[in-house]
Amino acid sequence: MTEADRAQRFREDVGKLRARTDATAVEKRMLRAGWVLMVLGVAVCVAAWLSTMSQTFLEDQNESIVLAIGGVGLTVAGAAVFLRYSLGRFLRVWLLRLLYEARTPQEERQAAAEEPVG
Repeated sequence: MTEADRAQRFREDVGKLRARTDATAVEKRMLRAGWVLMVLGVAVCVAAWLSTMSQTFLEDQNESIVLAIGGVGLTVAGAAVFLRYSLGRFLRVWLLRLLYEARTPQEERQAAAEEPVG
């Protein structure tokens, strides 16, 4: 059996299982939300840094430092959301492939055991 035949058989069997392998609307929105949070967090950090550069009093700079820490938090949260939803589809297909490949040899052994010897 060639690789193309195996891939086609895998696609057909996955279609029979009705497993979800494509990205849903929620996943796409969450990916975009992750990107937006990351960009917004970096923008907040840059704005806080620029405002700190123009301030001379330590009390004023402390407010900008707190704002920059909030920007770092936004960036980290956005990265976590982005990674979760970007890896979700890949890991789902990967697990499905592993289950499929583990199932195939077992079915072949069962079919070979059922065939009459002779």
